[in-house]
Amino acid sequence: MLRKLPLSGVQDFAKIRNEYAVYVDKTAYIHNLISNYNVVFFSRPRRFGKSLTCSTLKAIFENQKDLFKGLAIEALPWDWKEYPVIHLDMSAENCAAGKDRLIGLVSRYLQYSAEKYSISLPDDKISGKFEYLIKELHKTRGKVAIIIDEYDCPLLDAINHPQIHSEIKEELKGFYKVLKASDQYIQFVFITGITKFAQVSLFSGMNQPEDISFNDSYAALCGFTQKELETYFEPEINEYAKKKSSWENYLDKLRNFYNGYKFAKNAETVYNPISIMKHFGNDGDFRVFWAETGTPSFLANYIDKNGADIADIENMVFSPEAFGKYNDDEIFLVPLMYQAGYLTIKDYDDESGTYKLGYPNVEVRSSFSEFLSKRSGFDAMKRASVLNKLFRALQSGDVDAFMETIKIYMQSIKFDLITKMTEYYFEFAFSNILNMLGFNCEIEVHSAIGNVDAIIKQQKNVFVIEAKLDRPVEEALRQIEEKKYYIPYMEKGLNIFKIGVVFGEKERNVVSYLSK
Repeated sequence: MLRKLPLSGVQDFAKIRNEYAVYVDKTAYIHNLISNYNVVFFSRPRRFGKSLTCSTLKAIFENQKDLFKGLAIEALPWDWKEYPVIHLDMSAENCAAGKDRLIGLVSRYLQYSAEKYSISLPDDKISGKFEYLIKELHKTRGKVAIIIDEYDCPLLDAINHPQIHSEIKEELKGFYKVLKASDQYIQFVFITGITKFAQVSLFSGMNQPEDISFNDSYAALCGFTQKELETYFEPEINEYAKKKSSWENYLDKLRNFYNGYKFAKNAETVYNPISIMKHFGNDGDFRVFWAETGTPSFLANYIDKNGADIADIENMVFSPEAFGKYNDDEIFLVPLMYQAGYLTIKDYDDESGTYKLGYPNVEVRSSFSEFLSKRSGFDAMKRASVLNKLFRALQSGDVDAFMETIKIYMQSIKFDLITKMTEYYFEFAFSNILNMLGFNCEIEVHSAIGNVDAIIKQQKNVFVIEAKLDRPVEEALRQIEEKKYYIPYMEKGLNIFKIGVVFGEKERNVVSYLSK
């Protein structure tokens, strides 16, 4: 490691500025935010830097100007003065145990803020304490800045416990109503979360905030753009590029593995900060760090409880309203996966006004495949032994060894999450195996000449695969030739392997294949 980086996902702005070598400057976005809005909601997946944004806002409103030397906001017009700040982190406790856990959590944060400004809180409900604190702060110190991080965490904690969920929701409704009643005392409100804001009746009692979650101007408020990565981490990139053959190849692999998140229709893609930091902190290894953070319990619980046709998730088309499908009675898998960070915007159709969703990158696709494998009967020891066989087969271009190993492994699959047997579902199961093992396998790859069923890319080899369900295998191979799916890879000097595969609905496995 060349420099001291916040590898463990440090979310404290002052700590990063004082103790670490790099802070990716997001203060121009934040300046624009606080200059134009009074009440803001911002949704992003877990571990994407929302808490760091909250910490940065807190430092601005607390007038910690010295921390911002050399950053963009220093040169922008801002009236630097101290505002009293109330900062709540609603993820600091697991509230699945009940409403009392929530009340204790909020009470501690309010008490901390009160003591900081020498205020004694009354013995009251959390809504009463909140209102009293805001008014007293305004009376003694001026308008108040309020920052609420992960507002929805208590609700998601209790999503599978209807009674507790309902009690928490009612408690929070009364708490957030205070914001509307105290509007004249408030300078700025910033609320973050995972689930979409507009559909949740929890906030019906407060002023409608500006939801910037899909705003192009703030799409890169969290996450690293390609330019930011290359600018702020040039020493690390130079060092690891030497070990990865070249700067260009290393950056291409970084993009493919960790980039790809898109949060607005016209926005550029960004990297997940935690994954990049962990990559640099592990000698530039390309590992699935996303899986180490764990699948959010609310998503895992949803799939366990409701089941799902998992293969439907890729290339799903959604209207903007569908992203907010979360309410007291029902949640929906695909919006939930977007909010959790497993899916992102891949494309936008102006004519229909709809978004196309997909996995952002190899890391997340592999992580979700690993998550599914634990629910589909894959044996961990078997995975380890098969990995080497598949790797050797792909590296050497041995199609027979590759397909025979896949056939053996597919026998382990349980299709509990799949109810309809189609070509696409077998393609999904096929790609799920490869992605879970760490290979880059894409399905339904769009090109100008049609959709290729599956593409597997290695450094020197590319495998172009067309799959059929209970059809002649010659038909699959002939389609590759007629559609010329391999053309985009010819100019790259890769060894191209064309493979026709037939799945059997009855056998639930590969029944034949043909290569050229």
